[in-house]
Amino acid sequence: MYIPEELFKTDTCYYHINQKSIEGIISCGFLTKKTERRLHNFIYYGGLIVLSGKGKYISEDGQIIELEPGYFVQRRPNIKHTTVVDGSEPWLEFYVCMGPSIYNILGQIGIINTVEPVFKIKPSPIILNQCIKLLTSFKEAKEKDIKELFIKVQSFLISINSFYEQLDLFSEEDSSINMLCDTLSHGFDKMIDIKEEAKKYNMSYEKLRKIFKKRIGVSPHKYLIIKRINEAQSMLHNPNLTISQIAEMLGFYDQYAFSNQFKKIVGMSPKKFRSEVS
Repeated sequence: MYIPEELFKTDTCYYHINQKSIEGIISCGFLTKKTERRLHNFIYYGGLIVLSGKGKYISEDGQIIELEPGYFVQRRPNIKHTTVVDGSEPWLEFYVCMGPSIYNILGQIGIINTVEPVFKIKPSPIILNQCIKLLTSFKEAKEKDIKELFIKVQSFLISINSFYEQLDLFSEEDSSINMLCDTLSHGFDKMIDIKEEAKKYNMSYEKLRKIFKKRIGVSPHKYLIIKRINEAQSMLHNPNLTISQIAEMLGFYDQYAFSNQFKKIVGMSPKKFRSEVS
């Protein structure tokens, strides 16, 4: 799984939702580590996804589980264990933590796995995107939003357990195409290099283009043009925007390029389209 270089840094955020230092804690973030071997005995609950690197989880009775990207490690309350980071590759993890009582409640109703200390999920752009969004929510939260973060942490854990339960059904290719469609459907003013996007999904451009066309029916480039022209039709209803401004806002090189693509897809020029809908 492709991970942007800028994520390889320790970047965390935490809050307390009440005066109880243990039960009220909620936290998440990215952590980098060098070679280490550490004994843990958490009094709260922590769960982490290995995004990059290799290591080991060693239970109190000596059971060893090899760790690699896609493994989810649970630091369950008051259960001793040792984790090892071997340092042969850059280590990056994303963690969440919360008070033990909530962990116990979620476990009792079967929402999260309380039996297995470590389980495998498929690393994917969807999971990485969820990690980034959760940390962003923490960083942007106002005081009135802190309790909502508590719900988001629980939802994140539910999602992780869902990926585990559906491991055999989960298609990496399908998730990659869904993520690319989402990227191509937003931020039209930005330059989107589909070859660079392919790298994020560990694919060559040709492989991505072939799979995309098979799933969606058109190439990624054609899909992007169609999305931009669909947006243009909506924007042309606004008399305060000139055709040149619309072309620029949608990321076209110039008004001529925009008008040319618009006519190919809609069957008429932007100017004529605007006159007929006004």
